[in-house]
This record gives sequence, C-alpha cells and structure tokens, in this order.
Amino acid sequence: MIGINLLVMFVFCAVLAGSDIASVSTGDIRFGLDTALFNYTGSETLGLEIYEQLDLDQLSADQDSIVNFTTTLAMISESGDTTAFDQWNSETLWAPGRSIVNSTVLPVIPGNYSLVVTITDTGNGKQGVVTRDLTVEPVGVLSEIELARALVPSPLESTNPLRKGELLVFPAANGSYILPEEHMAYYYLEVYNLGGSSILMQGRLETSSGEIIFARPWVPITIPEGAEAVGLVDSLDLRVARNSGLYTVVFGIVTQQDTLEVFKHLIIGRNLESENEFIVDSVAELDEIPFPDHFRLILSHTETNLYDSLDEDARLRFYTAYWQGVPDQRLQFEERCAASSRYASTQRESWRTDRGRVYVIYGPPDDIESELFQGEHVPYEIWYYYGGGNDSFVFADRSGTGDYEQVYSSIEGEVSYTNWEDMIAPASVGGGV
Repeated sequence: MIGINLLVMFVFCAVLAGSDIASVSTGDIRFGLDTALFNYTGSETLGLEIYEQLDLDQLSADQDSIVNFTTTLAMISESGDTTAFDQWNSETLWAPGRSIVNSTVLPVIPGNYSLVVTITDTGNGKQGVVTRDLTVEPVGVLSEIELARALVPSPLESTNPLRKGELLVFPAANGSYILPEEHMAYYYLEVYNLGGSSILMQGRLETSSGEIIFARPWVPITIPEGAEAVGLVDSLDLRVARNSGLYTVVFGIVTQQDTLEVFKHLIIGRNLESENEFIVDSVAELDEIPFPDHFRLILSHTETNLYDSLDEDARLRFYTAYWQGVPDQRLQFEERCAASSRYASTQRESWRTDRGRVYVIYGPPDDIESELFQGEHVPYEIWYYYGGGNDSFVFADRSGTGDYEQVYSSIEGEVSYTNWEDMIAPASVGGGV
C-alpha cells in the first residue's frame, strides 16, 4: 500500500466569513451515501471509499437506549457478478438528534458497477436501500474528492477507518450543508506520482451553471521528494452562497506539464425561521420529478450535462436542490408545465412544440394576437411579454396542420428568421424557409 504524506492546506476566511452528487436511500430508513476513489496500491486495483450517514432518531432502541443496525454492501458488475462484498454490525448509544457516520473500502478495477447498500434495523427489521451506479476509471494524478463535515486531530495509534494521516476526516455522506450552522465545508483528496515537484493548487466554489462565487489564490507547494502519494485538505466558507441549491467544489493543480482539475457536487440549504421554528426544505418532499422533460428546458448547457450524467436518485436530489429556498418558483414552474399541455398534439408532446417550450421557459404571455387563415396570411400567433424588454414571439401554422412553428423572437439566441413576415404570407403554406 502507498504511504500517504498529509499536507494540511486549509485556510479559514474571516472576511468571506467530478463525481456524482451523494445519494439518499429509499425505504423505511433514510441515510446518505457517498463515495470517493483512491489509488491505494499503485496498481490497476483501486480503493473505493464508501461513506454512510444515518440519523439515529429513525432506529429502535432497547431499554438501555442502545440502537443496533447492520450495513451490507455489494458491488455488482455489468454482467451481474458480485465483485466485492462487505457487512458489519453497528451498536451505539441513542440520543435525540444524534447521527452516526461509517466508512469502509472496497477493492475495484475500472468498469461499470452498481453499488447496493442496505441498512437494517436489527430491532424491528426495517430497512433502507441505496443503489448507486458507478463508472470506475483509472485514477491519474488526482484522486476524487471526499467531502467532509469536520477534521479532528488523530492519535498516532488510531486505527479509525476515518483516519487520513494525522487527521480524522468525518465525511459529509449526504452531500448537504445547512446554513448558518454548517457554514464550513472541508474536503480531502490525494495527489499521486509528483514527488519532488513544485505545483500550484487552488480550490474554488461554483454554482451549478459554472459561475465562480469564490476562489482561493493559487498557492505554490512542493511535493516531498520520493512521495508516491500526498493527501491534501482544504476548507471553504459556504456563506458566500447567497441562495440554496446545487454547487460544485473544484480543486485544480498546475504542474510543469499540465493543468488538472477534479470536482464534487454538494447541496447548500438554509434554515428558514418561521413561527420560532426552523424549517428546512426537504429532499424527501418528492418521490419523482413531476415534469422531467420540461425541466431540461430551463437548464443551462452545463446544468443539462450534469443532470444527464446522474442516476434517477441523484436527478431527484438535483431537482429538489434546484428549487430549494424558492418553493413558490417551483410551484409556478410546475403550473406552467401542466398548462403547456394545451399545445400538445397526437404527434408531439407539449414540451416538444415551439409554443409549449416557450410557455414553459417564459411563462404565459401577457397578450396574444391571433389570426386565422383568411387568404392574406397563414394562421399565426404573436405572443407579447410586456415585462423586462417588451419581448415577443411569432408562431405560424405554415403546414396548415395546426403545428405552429416559431418564426420570430425579439430575444437573442431564440429562433428568428429575418424574412418571417414573408414566411406567413399565403404563398408560404406548405413551403420551406
């Protein structure tokens, strides 16, 4: 096994005061699960660290306030073979509001897998299950990022599985931080095969659309001569995030040959004080995304790529995080999606039509000017939006089938033809552009 040199590089900011998002279980027991991939051996076999976080309030306790539960993990290959397995029993003292964090490592080689994790309450048989799809690729210079909730000095004799060098790294296995209490996010990663090199390193926090909201200055460090692996820890003050939602931690290094980056998604929420009680938007509010195809219409290119890379459970968390803190906007969006069904046809769903798409993205128009076929023009509609830039859209039924296509918009980036007025003339019926 490769020895790890730990360089503690975190800084607390008094002024500011690549991998999937963590998963949440289904079933009677809710727990968070996350993973990070490390190169423990310097060979093709990698170490997949698996982290779980469980609130003990959900579990049954005996007369001595002791809770007991079993965790079972299995890695299933594409061919259906179980390539790795682990199981352990946990016994701990129950206390109101207390949570427990566990960690283990499974050996893996590159490939596609399903990780199935089950927690069973031994007192009553209730279970929670996570199935997480994983694509394991060879680890290069940088490992994946482990999100952490706390760093604690470790005794040298400690055999705690959370130990990284001289620190105990307590993972944020549910991938979420609630402000203002959890305003510091820590993370750990490893750098391989750069012994004796001088590099620059930087950590930053970005929105899900790629906007940088905080970036540390590039810091020069020298990797110890002969070091096969070096562990790095850093911290970010999450109070720079003004809104709840999905964010990305990005860590980069510059070597003499290249610039390399790894990233990790996390959810930042906020406590909303109402009637002297804290109310937190819950990830468990929805069992499924109500309008998944419509939702893609309002995402940026970066957000769409991220959304498409997630499994179903992670997509649900993405959706919930997207609207966290603005439930009224989510309600408005879902009302638009439902109302857009009026533009569906037997051939196309509403979100695939031009009018349905515009309705979902921009909402109902303030005014509609509608003209039926009267010999002078093909049937068309002009939608007016008086707020903001006084924008408009023109849709024309050029085929005479009731399928209105967008031929003009005053909004930059939208489909708009310079000869749109000619296109709605009678000679254009059934014709091309």
